[in-house]
Amino acid sequence: MKDREFLIWIHERLEHVHGENRLIDYMHKLRAIIEATPADQESINYARYNNLSELVEVLGKEKK
Repeated sequence: MKDREFLIWIHERLEHVHGENRLIDYMHKLRAIIEATPADQESINYARYNNLSELVEVLGKEKK
């Protein structure tokens, strides 16, 4: 699955499964990210980290 398709799937799931309002600010942000994501971009399908907090920690170290 291409990244844009995945982000659209996330958006639809947030709206239709979890009942998020499409007019909330983070849904606007998500649509902006979807629009900015190249149609052919495809990230790897496996995670190097077991959870988001591990990834955020690594990303924080990269900024320093």
